[in-house]
Amino acid sequence: MNQDPKRLLVSALIGAVLVAAAVLVAFTGGDDEATTAVTTAPRSLTTAAGPPPGSGPDAPEITFEYFDGTEATLATYEGQPLVVNFWASWCPSCVAEMSAAFRPAQQRLGDEVAFLGLNLQDRRAEAERLAEETGVLFDLAEDPNGVFYSEFGGFAMPYTVFISGHGEIVHEHNGPLTEDQLVDLIDEHLLSA
Repeated sequence: MNQDPKRLLVSALIGAVLVAAAVLVAFTGGDDEATTAVTTAPRSLTTAAGPPPGSGPDAPEITFEYFDGTEATLATYEGQPLVVNFWASWCPSCVAEMSAAFRPAQQRLGDEVAFLGLNLQDRRAEAERLAEETGVLFDLAEDPNGVFYSEFGGFAMPYTVFISGHGEIVHEHNGPLTEDQLVDLIDEHLLSA
């Protein structure tokens, strides 16, 4: 079935505008209720004491490719808590978040928690340039068609997923994070378990 290219373009533009609006509200603060609606995860599967094994859905097992060309799955990180961050060079909040939150949080907690940055629908050269500019040192991989992002159920950018050492999704966060927010979420959902 052939689809009208103009309709596809209009649908893509509408989707981009909706994502941009959600990111703008989250990034600029908006009123407290609107900010909370955008930046609070759609579901939290943990208690303050952390997730008991078997309490959350398993993270999807999709093969992805690191920037160096090697392939892996999330099972590569088995036994270690993992923070997965979806980012892109075309996302202003992602750019700010990488150097202001993720780089310092990884420097503080990188011995206790693994970090994986999944670049969403970006040109490789742009993604590599941004990674170099922000100085992030954690694992970086590609999600060129948004398959991983869709499997996790992301709806805003940036999008961060917290995965226990057992491979279970214990928390999700749509929207940008500050360093303190990121560290607090890691402590609450991954290290207090």
